[in-house]
Amino acid sequence: MQFRNKMILSFFIVISLTAIIMGYSYYRIMSRELEASTLQGLEKMTEQTVDTLNLHFKTISNTGYSYFSDTSLQKFLDGPPNFDNEQYYRNKLASQKVQNPLISFIAITRMDGTQLSSYYYYNSSVKAKLDQEQAKLDKKALEMDGFPFWSVSFTTISTTVTPVQSVSYIQLLKRITMNAQRPIGYIKIDMDPGVLDKILLGLQTNDGSKYYIADHTGHIIYTQNKAEIGKSIAKSPLFTAYKRAQKSNQYVNFRFENQSKTFIGYYERLNVGDWIVIGSVPLGQVLQKVDTFRNTLIIIAMISFLSAMLLASLIAAGVTRPLKELNKKMKQVEMGDLGATIQVKGNDELSTIQHSFNKMTSEISTLISKVYETELLKKEAEIKALQTQINPHFLYNTLSTIDSISSIDGDERVSYICIALGSMLRYNLNGGSLATVQEEVTHLDQYLSIYQIRFAKLFAYQIDVEPGIEDLILPKFLIQPLVENAIIHGLEQKVGFKSVHVTIGSLDEARLKIIVEDNGVGMDSAMIELFHRKLSNTSDIVSRQSSSRTMIGLANVFRRIQMYYDSDPQVEIDSRPGVGTRIYFVLPKQTAGGDDANEGTHR
Repeated sequence: MQFRNKMILSFFIVISLTAIIMGYSYYRIMSRELEASTLQGLEKMTEQTVDTLNLHFKTISNTGYSYFSDTSLQKFLDGPPNFDNEQYYRNKLASQKVQNPLISFIAITRMDGTQLSSYYYYNSSVKAKLDQEQAKLDKKALEMDGFPFWSVSFTTISTTVTPVQSVSYIQLLKRITMNAQRPIGYIKIDMDPGVLDKILLGLQTNDGSKYYIADHTGHIIYTQNKAEIGKSIAKSPLFTAYKRAQKSNQYVNFRFENQSKTFIGYYERLNVGDWIVIGSVPLGQVLQKVDTFRNTLIIIAMISFLSAMLLASLIAAGVTRPLKELNKKMKQVEMGDLGATIQVKGNDELSTIQHSFNKMTSEISTLISKVYETELLKKEAEIKALQTQINPHFLYNTLSTIDSISSIDGDERVSYICIALGSMLRYNLNGGSLATVQEEVTHLDQYLSIYQIRFAKLFAYQIDVEPGIEDLILPKFLIQPLVENAIIHGLEQKVGFKSVHVTIGSLDEARLKIIVEDNGVGMDSAMIELFHRKLSNTSDIVSRQSSSRTMIGLANVFRRIQMYYDSDPQVEIDSRPGVGTRIYFVLPKQTAGGDDANEGTHR
């Protein structure tokens, strides 16, 4: 991924996380506040509606009680019919109806059925229906013995002669004296259904909300849909949830599910009998403000996000433009064009890097010729220096052995050691840095035979060479340093029998394997890990080991393989404390002509 895209992606992640966390937190807080305020508003509206209904019911009740307590009316109804009095009370009832907009019809009925009303029904069918209902209500009023009650009844309004359902106040009228009370008539006051419609209209909307005036059994007393008046909602989800909420916590609002939708239910008790105002509003309407707020917040967030990303893109482009130019010039240098330079503008950190790049290319161009001229000489000198690091230590031990034997008595072993040492020195001083496998094995055999004389019966060695590889070419002293390392650091510290086993053979058609094994004191895993880590920087090891020769053999071999074959050797070290050490490495096969045995590549 380009650096510019990484910067934009970083801006994207930071801005997104910030916007999501802040937006979600703000949305949660505001949604709860909006939902709570909306619910409180609906609850308040329900309470106001109930208060208005209670006030209207009380007004009508007071009107009915004024007639119940009117002694003149009692005397009139208790006495014989009188035309003047009848005309007076008819006019009074008509005037009462006109003055009080809550009343649609008011009637006073004698016990013999004679009725005085606010107006007269001329339609015989309407009058018969109303009289029939009046008889039922009068019978119930007689049973109530003077206690008023409210009931659903038919009434008429001025705009039509068709009876419509409304709510009526009914009470038995009595003649009250010092000695007795006796029934003298009935009063019935019908509430104007238009008033009830206006009151419920403030609650009921076209979004699915419904409100009813109902009794405690669920029978509908009044609603805007007149066809539902008298029906029961006792088994509806609304009334079931109301009964459950009423029993559990007496909350004014409650929630319920109906047809996979959630509704908020409300109820308030009326001061009329066991009536309640009950209704429901879809939760979607309650959360409408929340949804609107959410959508607005999303739009604002998207606009802000796009603006921020555009600004981030411009900033990233300004930052990465110099880096792109630097990358372009670096690729030119990588392809060998050391004359590539950058025009430096400004004095910020990127300008400093550009200036350093120009300086670097100039210095590289100046130094490369010197490096090229001295590289071959330096490599040859380094190879010779590495080869000579092994000889002093071996020569010192060999001379010590000769001295020890000679001091005891003359022995043929002294002659053998001198002959072997002379052959080894001639092999070392013989020109060239390469030798055949056979020459290297002969040199190694002479070296180990001297150590066998030194350790007598406590030391043995074995060299196994696969037939057919004797003429392959190796760097001189490639195996002997590893064997010397095994003897000095593995076998000399061991008590008891000591042995070294060298194996040279083909790994495949193109590679040669060399294995050096000993039964010495071995190394722990920490030391092996240290060897591997230091072998990754053998030039540093060799330069710092002038006084310490702990790893000189292995480092010498590793470094010379790097130089001769231009590649790192495959080296494996397997060692266990008290058991011994096994060093295994792989080399390309090379013939005497300097060609690879498989590919014929000149090195």
